[in-house]
Amino acid sequence: MEVRLNDRERTEIERRARAGGVTLSRLVRHAALSVKLPARRANIDAEAVAALNRIGCNLNQIARAGNISKSLSAADLRKLSILRSAIADAVNAIQGAEK
Repeated sequence: MEVRLNDRERTEIERRARAGGVTLSRLVRHAALSVKLPARRANIDAEAVAALNRIGCNLNQIARAGNISKSLSAADLRKLSILRSAIADAVNAIQGAEK
């Protein structure tokens, strides 16, 4: 089994294992098997969630452009208006799927 960790995470896990006097394997097994995961929300509309993720990426690009130029173009403002409507549609789809 492989697990991806950044240097900070690996160092912290190694520190915790040493502090607890256990091997890395034992610490990881205990941590992974002792935690009850939250129930999966089966009714979530996956397409609506994916749409919100795409919208978030677009918003980030517009925000970056605005931060660099210290203003937004008319085209960016139009995109924001379209994204606002898309957000409302996706949220409504998600809320409708939860009922």
